[in-house]
Amino acid sequence: MADLEKAFICDPDAPGKKYYVQFNPNTLEYSAGRSKNAYKGVSAPDGQGSAREPQLQSSPLTEPEGSLLSVKLFYHTYAGPDNFSDVRAKIYNIRAFLPSGRGNSDASSPRLQFAWGTLAYIGTLESFHVSYQMFSHDGTPVQAEVSISIRGEDLDISAQSNNQAQSGGKGLEPEAADEDPPPDDIAWLFPEEEE
Repeated sequence: MADLEKAFICDPDAPGKKYYVQFNPNTLEYSAGRSKNAYKGVSAPDGQGSAREPQLQSSPLTEPEGSLLSVKLFYHTYAGPDNFSDVRAKIYNIRAFLPSGRGNSDASSPRLQFAWGTLAYIGTLESFHVSYQMFSHDGTPVQAEVSISIRGEDLDISAQSNNQAQSGGKGLEPEAADEDPPPDDIAWLFPEEEE
């Protein structure tokens, strides 16, 4: 049986210090592109001033905003009434990657890498949300679900370079379009157009 590959978070400039997740996630959400509509408070034609109208946030000629990877991680540190530890010790290693809040420079936003198998994603931690779900008899949090969002590089580019490194130079290749007609048992999904 193959070894279980554990997801981890690390500083891409110092990959030796890895923070492994306790349980691998069952879902990763990835999005890329621009935010086309931003809502700004503007005065309505009747002077009320509370209407919100969509405004084009960026010109189609500007650079895209990058991509976003969102993931939920689960941590549990309770083994019994006399055998538990504070779950925050594990999850605050991730929280340390949040921007310091001391200015808007890139130096205040440390980079991090989320990696799991052939997936590698590098960026900055945009959001960190914790839901404490279980407590010990003395109120110590022992179970948590951590939702993080990382804004950064295009996942496909990171994955391709990661796969090239693992497969000796062979990267991800896009699949060719299917030219064969669908099998008869699902042909009803693809009705032929009448001419």
